[in-house]
Amino acid sequence: MVTISTPTRSGSIRSAAASAATTTATVPSIHAVFSTDGSRYQSWQAELLAYSHRRVGQPGPLTRLWSAWAAPTTFLGSTVQTEPYSPHPVTGDDYDPYNKPAALQAWLQETCPLGDTVLLLDPDCVFVAPVTLTAEPGRPVAQPVGYMNPTDNAELVRRHCRRPALVQALGIPTLIHRDDLAVLAPLWLAKTEAIRNDEIARELAGWTAEMWGYACAAAELGLQHQLRELAAFSTEDRDDLPLVHYCWESVGASGRWRWYKRGYRPWEPVADPPDDLPRASAALLGLLNEWAARQQYRVAGSGGRPRPSDASRASKR
Repeated sequence: MVTISTPTRSGSIRSAAASAATTTATVPSIHAVFSTDGSRYQSWQAELLAYSHRRVGQPGPLTRLWSAWAAPTTFLGSTVQTEPYSPHPVTGDDYDPYNKPAALQAWLQETCPLGDTVLLLDPDCVFVAPVTLTAEPGRPVAQPVGYMNPTDNAELVRRHCRRPALVQALGIPTLIHRDDLAVLAPLWLAKTEAIRNDEIARELAGWTAEMWGYACAAAELGLQHQLRELAAFSTEDRDDLPLVHYCWESVGASGRWRWYKRGYRPWEPVADPPDDLPRASAALLGLLNEWAARQQYRVAGSGGRPRPSDASRASKR
């Protein structure tokens, strides 16, 4: 099952750059895409990502892959609904990241990305400037990720990659040609399944099994990535990259003030961020509060409190 919906809007946030990007007659060069599981926890992240995509005037479309049976929520971009792949349809393995390669595979089988370059993101990414780099066939570009070092994970790589010397320490964001992604996605899913079904590898990989599935699949296909910083982590004191990936806590210099996505009450402003935050966190929270100021009508109706089922999902991430 693949259901495609057209973009929806919730208010006007269009800058001049965004208007130009979305009204041009030429085919956009970068198609940004990410996967969600339909939880409220990931839905607010998706909305913030979409807000930032339009705010910076990012050229090209943004697609949300909605891996859930429930009807998709409104979204400032296009939505493709696919069958959820977690729990796994055969093994019953409850591992949400299966949804990413499975949904991408379903999307690519039914539609064609609008542009040669696909930008792979996670919901917990935001744009602070446009991404303009593109990927040529056979030459993807990816974020270097230290904890994905194949030397430090030699046993895992040995067990699940036939070309271990080609495995790279990489992750999201990733820029890849759509033809390469179409070949990669099925093997990416198969490698993820193999790692999760291998008791030793599963223990070694933990939550990153899907990331290792990508790295091993790319190595076996001979796809060598240019490792290039595209996103700052929220812990970094820098604001020179086009994306912020807030997979870690935002912490003030004193260590007393902290903010993390798991404890965030959807659509509410973050109160009193200190001046001593890392610049990546300051950019993120400034953007989040700007977006939250537009959501007050929702907070008034719900208190912004996540349902228990969503809170329990959030604890996994």
